[in-house]
Amino acid sequence: MQALIVYFSRPGENYSVGYIEEGNAKHIAKVISKYTKAPLYELEPLTPYASDYKECVKEAVKEAKEEARPAFKNPLADINKYDVIYLCYPNWCGTFPRIVASFLAKYDFTNKIIKPMCTHEGSGMGFSERELAKTLPTATILPGLPIKGSECHKPEIEETIKEWAFKLTK
Repeated sequence: MQALIVYFSRPGENYSVGYIEEGNAKHIAKVISKYTKAPLYELEPLTPYASDYKECVKEAVKEAKEEARPAFKNPLADINKYDVIYLCYPNWCGTFPRIVASFLAKYDFTNKIIKPMCTHEGSGMGFSERELAKTLPTATILPGLPIKGSECHKPEIEETIKEWAFKLTK
């Protein structure tokens, strides 16, 4: 099976760890790629989110209320060759960020396996798995992997990520 790792991650001021150069979801996406050898695809917003934590939260709340579909750079030419999509994102407003919703609306995920991974600081996957199932009714949504952003760089987390990455069943 051909896999792709799609991630949205935001560097800058972080809730629990201060300023980070590389977003937590990006770090975990790279760990998944290390073990699966799947290519990485970064969802980059056309208009970057604020690096200030509180300002970014305001942006996220506004987008969630409006059910926004923010534009992203460099759309994939073809998603059809991939069977498994690892979808990595931070928990924003209880679910995936609206830029992820933009990505999901752009492509056909019929018969794809979706493996969500969410960074958070206490809210876990939120309702993102339910929203994924509602948004992608013709895909198989496997159980997600919630990882606290403040713990994602700990060496022992890598083994958890590796085990989850290779599990392709419910």
